[in-house]
Amino acid sequence: MLTITLQVGAPPGQAIGVKEDIAMRLEPLGDVRVVSITEDTPEQIHITGYGAAQGPPKC
Repeated sequence: MLTITLQVGAPPGQAIGVKEDIAMRLEPLGDVRVVSITEDTPEQIHITGYGAAQGPPKC
């Protein structure tokens, strides 16, 4: 049994296609089973708040 970990610089949303392509290319070498796939997508927006509830604005 051989476990291979890969990092692929594919565009977001392409995980299924990349998984299928890699599995098909490895099948001639023996039985292939995909154990897990994770996708790190870029963060679109991150807003930090005050961390606690604030009272009404002071005039």
